[in-house]
Amino acid sequence: MGLVPTSVIVALAMGYLACGGDKPKVETPPTPSAEPQASAAPAETAPPKVETPPAETAKAEAPPPPPRKTAKEIIEAGGTFMFSLADSADAKKLATDKCEKDSKKDAKKLEACNKAVEASAATEGIRFEKDGKGALWYTAFGKEKDKEVIHIKMAFKIAKSDGDKLTVNPEGKAQGKLANKPAPKEVTMEVPDESTVKVTDPSPAKKGVLVFKKK
Repeated sequence: MGLVPTSVIVALAMGYLACGGDKPKVETPPTPSAEPQASAAPAETAPPKVETPPAETAKAEAPPPPPRKTAKEIIEAGGTFMFSLADSADAKKLATDKCEKDSKKDAKKLEACNKAVEASAATEGIRFEKDGKGALWYTAFGKEKDKEVIHIKMAFKIAKSDGDKLTVNPEGKAQGKLANKPAPKEVTMEVPDESTVKVTDPSPAKKGVLVFKKK
């Protein structure tokens, strides 16, 4: 906005009485200047320059997650997986039914039996590993008197691999406490992630899908 002039300047001449003659001569005051000089209008102030803030630096995109491992890759990498009775519905029902039968409706015996089954199940597991020659081995183990006991240990080959699913064929002679039991011709597995292996029970006991969680 322009500044308002502080004042308008006007020049005034004042008359003085002159001496001489009988009558004083009245001097007509000079005519004031027609128009007072107006103060110069100030230059208009330019509006403040609004600077556009710099564009926000684009955030670096997070790198994509590594590709998901296949069941074959997980099994070949090896590892120990412990049995989860709570996630193995058919096996849990078989154990519960047996406890109910053995306890003969005695609540204390039923509770003790269920606890014993859960404690024993928690010590059961499977292990996948490679030997020095690159052969794959499967081991099923448990515990007796705080010592690991090998139920079955045998070599196997992956016969079929399809994403999360595997079909494996046991090979050679089995080792372990149950080595005298007939070995299945094939075993099917599902590996939904790196922490879980689901094995379809190939035995006549038909315990359904047995779920194992990585240790």
